[in-house]
Amino acid sequence: MEIKDWPSAKTTPALYRELKGLGLLENLAELEAFGYTVLTPDQVGSEAQHEAARNAVLRIARERKNCTNEELEEVFADGQELLRFVLWDDPIFEKLVLHPAALGLIQWLVGTDCILSLCNAWVKGKGESRTEIHADWAQFDMPTMAVEPYGANFNYLLTDYSKEDGGLSFVPGSHRWRRLPSSEEATYWADNAEPVEAKAGSMIIWGDHTWHGSYPKTTDGLRLMILGMFNRPHMQTQEAYRQTVSNEALARNPARFAGLMNIYNSMPWGKTPDYGKTVKAPQGYQSLFDEEPAGDRFRLPNERDYHSYDSRTGDKLKAQMSGDGIQFLDVYKGAGTGLKK
Repeated sequence: MEIKDWPSAKTTPALYRELKGLGLLENLAELEAFGYTVLTPDQVGSEAQHEAARNAVLRIARERKNCTNEELEEVFADGQELLRFVLWDDPIFEKLVLHPAALGLIQWLVGTDCILSLCNAWVKGKGESRTEIHADWAQFDMPTMAVEPYGANFNYLLTDYSKEDGGLSFVPGSHRWRRLPSSEEATYWADNAEPVEAKAGSMIIWGDHTWHGSYPKTTDGLRLMILGMFNRPHMQTQEAYRQTVSNEALARNPARFAGLMNIYNSMPWGKTPDYGKTVKAPQGYQSLFDEEPAGDRFRLPNERDYHSYDSRTGDKLKAQMSGDGIQFLDVYKGAGTGLKK
């Protein structure tokens, strides 16, 4: 059928057309049916990109562990570690969080206004270490999950993955159960989940409803991976991107990067919500293929004074909130001055 820009569907038609253009409809179907999908190395990037990403992870591991490449295997013997907050450690990470195929599928799960929650490197050595079966759903006080995922991620594989290589494992279809596994279920699925068999350069995408874990690594060498986690914009990020992004980073990246940094959000508020100072988000759908640097289109907002009350601004807000039919949507999305009668 003809996919039109139906207002009722918001940004979904535009995203769907781009996913179709990328040849990702089968991957989209796998996400819907089984809760995860695997992109091939050719869908993810060139050999040069894979090598650059691998070298970046190894360099960060060496620097943080203060060792040589030859010593890394011993450092991570029978152990694994998430090397956190690597986004600003190498330019390649800024490119990866904007990867069209990965970001497109992730936006299908958590919305075209999703934000970046974390960007990590993962190093795993030979031994018994493994990740237990779990879901990435972070609302631990909610007994059941919402229909829509709140988070989604990519795992960019920089070494071959198999059961013997200590690769990821999934419980296909578990995303439809909409709950966290019990301890008994986690124990059962630890050795019965489906292992990922994929070549270095592949990328795995899934949402926070899907149960997954990993197997022990019985082969020599290191298992290397880059992880990007994205959330719906109402959630607190796991790493401090809004607080650490620079105007230079905003300028050298396309407009979508500013949204991933969550700079449009007017919250948290102080005594005088400064709606007028909020960075305004671009209107409409932002293409996955937009590579044009934003330049000076976006600048970080001035430092906020949370303790001062501006009576003139307060009077304006009082006037705007008088009467019926107040609309809060613009305020919550950080898209403008906000309150309207």
